[in-house]
Formats: sequence, C-alpha cells, structure tokens
Amino acid sequence: MSILTFADDMARLQRALAQCHDMVVRRSTVLEAVNLRSGERVLEVGCGGGFYAYEAAQCVGPTGHVCAIDISPEQIAAARARCAEFDWVECQSTDAAALPYGEAEFDAVFAVQVLEYVTDIDSVLLNLSRVLRPGGRLVILATNWSSLVWYSAQPERMHRVLAAFAAHAPYPDLPAVLAARLRSAGMQPLRQIPVPVLNMSYHTNSFSYWLARMICKFVAGRQAVTEEEAAVWLNEFENLEHQGAYFFCSTPILTQAVKVA
Repeated sequence: MSILTFADDMARLQRALAQCHDMVVRRSTVLEAVNLRSGERVLEVGCGGGFYAYEAAQCVGPTGHVCAIDISPEQIAAARARCAEFDWVECQSTDAAALPYGEAEFDAVFAVQVLEYVTDIDSVLLNLSRVLRPGGRLVILATNWSSLVWYSAQPERMHRVLAAFAAHAPYPDLPAVLAARLRSAGMQPLRQIPVPVLNMSYHTNSFSYWLARMICKFVAGRQAVTEEEAAVWLNEFENLEHQGAYFFCSTPILTQAVKVA
C-alpha cells in the first residue's frame, strides 16, 4: 500500500471528509453506478469508516450480503460500529491483494479512492476479477491528481506542497491507465466519466477543507516542505476565503466495467 496510512488523526480526518456535502454527492453517484439490487452480494474495497457499506446494506437488504474490507484496523472498527444494525454486513481488515473470498462470489465490487494507493495494481485487479461472477459489475472511482487546480497567492509554494503530496500514491493518475489494465485482468471497461469537485468556498462542509488538512499532515517535513511552511500553506486558505478569492477543483474519474463471461 502507499505510505499514506489512515490511522489516528489521519483516520479521523478521513471520516470527517466522508461526511461533507461533496462526498455525500459522490456516494450517490457511485452507488447509482453500482446499481445494487435486493439479495445481491457486494464487496467494497477500502471501506474506510463504513459510509458506503451502510448505504449498500440498505440496497441489498437482509437477503443480500455486504463485505467491506480495509487495511486499517481502526477504520474497520469504525465501519463495524456504523453498520452494527445490519447483520448482513461483514467488515474485516485485509489486503486487497489477498482477498479471502472464493471465485465468482460477488455480483458487484466497488472501490472509491483506494486502488491508486495499492503498490501492485495488476495483482489487485486480477483478484477483483477472480471474486466477481461472470457478468458481474465493477465500479472504481480514482482521482487524476495531476488535474488538481488550487489557487494560491504563492504559486511556487503551492507547487512544492503538491509535489511533496504526489508521493502519497503509487498511481496518482490511475484513471489514465486503468482501462488497459482492466482488459488484461479479464474485465471489459464500459465507460469512464468525470465526477469533478469544485469548491469556491472554504468551509467544513467542503471536500477541499478536509483534504487540505490531510495534505498538511502528510507533507510536513517531507521533501522541501517544513512543518512551519505546511502550516502557513494551510492558513492561507482562510485568508483567501475572507477575500472571496478561494478556488479548488479536482477531477476524479468513475470507471465502470464488467467481468467477461
């Protein structure tokens, strides 16, 4: 996995981010693409605090089954607490490269902002293909991080901070190479669509507010970014908000595929 780990403060930031308005809209888009039905078996790879699993459980109902995995035991504990009312949700800490499931076990698999962080994407995709039934559905959402546009009155500092952050993912632009890799894993890509996030205001109900805090924690003391400079970088956004000059945009890509029969 990547050197970006979701434990302690980083895990709490991730769960706060998952509850902001932009991520509520994203969940709706992803779940619509997965198109779950009553009684289906679904696997979520990288479930975080269980927000998607909670909604997926209501889609498949008690005759279905939701398996939610994450490499972080802390995140799995949060997911279990969130989904405790659903007996048909199983959350466990495991690696996507070593799925503890049988062949053709799932009707659908989805992963949101996860696969760009695995170190061997091809092995993981083969594993996902193995556990999907023929004709089963796969939905992956990942960000082209090089597409990020974030205004700063100090563009050189912004460039260095984002360059340091680039180390957080082995595949920072995964959507650009995903279709070919899916075909190699025995899956047929159907479409790729942008699911952009645009923030023109900086507040606690926006994606970029929480992303900024995660980036600050990650880059502090990394490459040429000192802890003091990371803090100054973060503090600029409050000033830009007061000036009416705040702007952030990123371009996640939703990829849909099916398992070849």
